[in-house]
Amino acid sequence: MKKETTSVKDRQIDPAGGRSSDAGKKENSRLLRRLMLVGAAAALVFISIGGTIFYLNKTGRLSKVRSYFSSSSSSRAMGERSASGKKGEFYISSKDGSKTGGKIALKEQAAAEKDDDDEPFINPYALGEDFDVDDPDFSDPEDEIYPDDFDPDDYDPDTDMPKQMPKDKGGKKGSDYSLPDSQGDYDLTGYTIILDPGHGGRDTGCVFPFNAPEYNECDFTLRIAKRIKSQLEARGATVYMTRTDNSWVSLYNRIAQTHLICLDIAEKEGKLPFSKARADELRGLLQTSIDINEDTVASGGMGIMVGSGVGEDLNDLFEMEYKLDKVLFLSVHLNSSESRTLHGNSIFYVTDDSVIESERRQRRENSEFRRSDFPIRDEYYGRHGDDNQLLACCLYDNIVGNIPQFETNATPVNADNYAVLREHGLTGCLIETAFLSDDNDRAMLQRDDVIDTVAVSVSDSVKMYFIQKGI
Repeated sequence: MKKETTSVKDRQIDPAGGRSSDAGKKENSRLLRRLMLVGAAAALVFISIGGTIFYLNKTGRLSKVRSYFSSSSSSRAMGERSASGKKGEFYISSKDGSKTGGKIALKEQAAAEKDDDDEPFINPYALGEDFDVDDPDFSDPEDEIYPDDFDPDDYDPDTDMPKQMPKDKGGKKGSDYSLPDSQGDYDLTGYTIILDPGHGGRDTGCVFPFNAPEYNECDFTLRIAKRIKSQLEARGATVYMTRTDNSWVSLYNRIAQTHLICLDIAEKEGKLPFSKARADELRGLLQTSIDINEDTVASGGMGIMVGSGVGEDLNDLFEMEYKLDKVLFLSVHLNSSESRTLHGNSIFYVTDDSVIESERRQRRENSEFRRSDFPIRDEYYGRHGDDNQLLACCLYDNIVGNIPQFETNATPVNADNYAVLREHGLTGCLIETAFLSDDNDRAMLQRDDVIDTVAVSVSDSVKMYFIQKGI
């Protein structure tokens, strides 16, 4: 390479370093070119990575990659998550406020409270009654909950889970440690479950991807509900569904169907708290909501459910439905999060407080509450919130017990205000099975074995609830 020369005349000495300014400029130029090359290379790397991620996400393979790098080597095939330690509220608080777990917690609490001469023993998950330990006729309600062969040593004190998971009747691993061992105790003959597959028709529910949907919540909820129905019926339960295909069914149509089913059951069982003429009048009002099949105030589709609080018609139905203790309502949904950081199962239920707090806020913020045809009534108290919470906890603990990957980093069990739970008097819950927006959850929701396990878990939860209630 030819060497450049510079005359002494053209040369200016840099007083700070003794080097010529020309040489400095050339070195700076070379450095700038190097930085530009490094920047271009980095940009190419980032573009390549971004393109790869986009391709994997588009083809549905991203969840496998995430599972591989986020899981231990022993659980990569299932995409298993690390445990966060969250449990459903069935893992009740002890007297000192600490959280303890499941059946062990109940047995230990029972023993502790039986030794306390100053207070009666109260087991919130047995028959809902107060037992006085000084009563000679006292019998320990824990004997009605646990199998005779229960042994705390079979449970891991760190996880409150069985050291060796038993198998259910179908041979799959499960968390039916909460249920008696006798197969006869799985029988649900005489119980009725109303299943509500969320959304449908023009209401797809949540979707994914958000900007170009390929997956619709309504398709998953119908598929899951049908599996749950099959599992419940196999155990002898009577099951109704608010929709059986991908059609539009308004929220208040679903609730009206629920009331009509309950009217039929109450009349058959002789539990109508009013005359048959009054029952027929209510049937006519409910059928109007079904026929209109809309959710707006203006359409009239809300029918007797319109407004805040509870009107006379709805109050009569509530009082009737509180007596139907062998009837449950379950609404099946999927969750979603734009941040895509949340995953797992969540269960929602209603209480008087959760509804009242919501309605107070709505009165301040929602213009619908200021319509002349939207009645504002007194705040209603009377819902069986504790029963709703117990069912919610049974559902979460069984689903996550059977499918650890569905342990959530959101709220496991939460009281809120949902129309499909608020507008009837049945014990009920809304099941957010998993997050459609989460790659791992979505991949698992497409597997038949996972859906089957969800169905078994829900069926176990139903039986678990009735056992805890002594019904």
